[in-house]
Amino acid sequence: MNIWIMDSNSGVTLLYNPYKEFSVNEDLVSGLLTALNQFTVVEFKQGIESIEMGGLRWIYLSDETSNLLFIAADDKSVSSDLISARLNVIKHSFIEEYVKNEEYWKSHWFGNIDTFIPFKDVINEYYGQWIQAQVVKDIAEFFDILGIFQQILNLLQNVIENHLTLVKKDNIYRKIEKMFEHYLNNPYVQSQEELKKISFNPTTGVNIININPTNCDMVVVEKQIINLIKRIVELIKESVDPVSFMDYLKQENVYNYILNNFKLIKELDLDVFLLQLLIT
Repeated sequence: MNIWIMDSNSGVTLLYNPYKEFSVNEDLVSGLLTALNQFTVVEFKQGIESIEMGGLRWIYLSDETSNLLFIAADDKSVSSDLISARLNVIKHSFIEEYVKNEEYWKSHWFGNIDTFIPFKDVINEYYGQWIQAQVVKDIAEFFDILGIFQQILNLLQNVIENHLTLVKKDNIYRKIEKMFEHYLNNPYVQSQEELKKISFNPTTGVNIININPTNCDMVVVEKQIINLIKRIVELIKESVDPVSFMDYLKQENVYNYILNNFKLIKELDLDVFLLQLLIT
């Protein structure tokens, strides 16, 4: 999988991490990638999500706060759902490390791409784990589960940020912080390094992407994350009426995300859980 992180306005490549050899000039490829996305934005009012080109499958993810494009290319034999889930992990990790929020990004991004070179080590670490995961199906599925859950958590964060009053928002964040305080003080959690990596910040939301599935009981971790998602949904439901809750989910494209990734979600046996949680 080859990975680009690019400024969608200028076309500048902030970071490129290749794991496959291309027979074409990489600068030309970068220019083509942004040009294709800009064309679809202008002509169709939305960016590219997935295309097949040059014998490869290309996945695009964007971040409106920073105007960044995250692009991954892999063999067509690799499902778009899998590439997207892995790219989303990289996207969330990069945003948490460098973007943080709009004001921070504007004050720290001055066009010096050398700033982002250390992030190659992060991508290499994820990529190394994913290579190992290809050998062990259970681990591969766990990465996919983390990707799905991280995106759901991100979308729930958007619901809180974009649709709740400041008072309700602060109330929810206080309860989540209190919940994490109890969670991290649990003796079992303290004895499990990977469980302690689940974290919360009111600005960036819940982070689960740093968990290493080769160093934990994946069943236990998955249950912890499921309970966390359930509790956050409960807190939102306590703050709004059922009709508004479903409308906010719709506005933040939660249902679209589930439908667009339903094949993978069903393969991971998460379909019943997510639908019951977010529809009932």
